[in-house]
Amino acid sequence: MKHLCNPFLSLIGTLLAFASMAQQEYQFMNTVNNPYMLNPAAAGMQNIMNFELSSRIQWMGYNGGPRTMVASGHSPIAIGGERDVMEEYNPKRESMFALPDVSLGTKHTIGGRAMLESIGPFGRTSAYASYAYHMPFSKKMNFAAGIGLGWSHFAVRQDRVVLFHSEDASYDEFLSNSGSQNIVDANAGIVFYSDCFFFGASTTQILKNKVKIASILTESNFNRHFFLVSRYRFPINDEFQLEPGAVVKMAQNSPLSADMGARLLYNQSSWVGLQYRTGNTVNLQIGSTLINNIYLSYGYEISVGSNRGGGAGTHELQLGIYLGNTRNLNEELKSGSSEED
Repeated sequence: MKHLCNPFLSLIGTLLAFASMAQQEYQFMNTVNNPYMLNPAAAGMQNIMNFELSSRIQWMGYNGGPRTMVASGHSPIAIGGERDVMEEYNPKRESMFALPDVSLGTKHTIGGRAMLESIGPFGRTSAYASYAYHMPFSKKMNFAAGIGLGWSHFAVRQDRVVLFHSEDASYDEFLSNSGSQNIVDANAGIVFYSDCFFFGASTTQILKNKVKIASILTESNFNRHFFLVSRYRFPINDEFQLEPGAVVKMAQNSPLSADMGARLLYNQSSWVGLQYRTGNTVNLQIGSTLINNIYLSYGYEISVGSNRGGGAGTHELQLGIYLGNTRNLNEELKSGSSEED
């Protein structure tokens, strides 16, 4: 195996080796509400399409802080003789509408996500596609298993590198030899869900690719990550529901990380949530459905206690849309036939 031999590549190798010992996957406050972000089996639990755009800006006030943007979408699909897999959704075109209910039974689902991520001079672009199969586990619960396959590109952004010397031969050599890496990777997961319960287990970066720098193989790799996501919805009365949930994240050579909290829903259309993340981090969320089938969620995260820094915390924004059949033609035809008879 070749060794890193010049100062610049040694520094890059040290940084990546450090990164390999930490959580490498993104952490969104909204994961408990949109588990598909980490689990391909969670696609298509409702018989409608769901598209979401999520943006996370960490360490406000610091240059080069982590920035993450994720676009995802998933839906059930028809296979063979199946028809009308999409359900009617918000047919009254209400501006404040209830979140969609899950649908049980056998079905096939597909999904995909694309991500842009940066921290300091390092950037990552990735795209994944997934497939999942859902089947009844009991009369009131479904089971699903899914797998995803995708591509990631890692690179050093030259416009974010500040050199002590304006001309650095090692840095120029690194870029000329290709300061980037492309990998193919996979993720997989299982879920159990009902109209009020969800539990999912998943793993990402299954292939555990090695980190290469300018064609030099290092001792660092993209560690496998393991995630457990659960939530349960309790009715309080006709208008309010309480939904406690947790997200547990595990990776090799990293401490276990957990988000624990709950959100309070009003008419299943608006919500406010509070979470605590191990490591003395508190998250506050607020969101609502609005403008026909669109929903919006905002989250603010801040470190507390001895870990509190001088930045302005972390901001998250999710914008999503649910799409379903606006008219059920089969039902209309059946109703018309009944009236004629």
